[in-house]
Amino acid sequence: MANRTKFAMGKNVDQVEEKMLKVTPAEFKVDVHHWFILHGRYTCIARKPRCGSCIIEDLCDFKDKTE
Repeated sequence: MANRTKFAMGKNVDQVEEKMLKVTPAEFKVDVHHWFILHGRYTCIARKPRCGSCIIEDLCDFKDKTE
């Protein structure tokens, strides 16, 4: 999801993590990981994403592939 929203682009998990740590405010660093996991588990599902219920749908670059 970090790549889809361009929140933290990277070719592997280490690059994404490094960039996420730079852009995430300190007060959210403990929770942001879980928020991304839950969003991917219940909303941005790989096989059939629920774009209509996504609160950050306007940030997504993969709309053409999901609608």
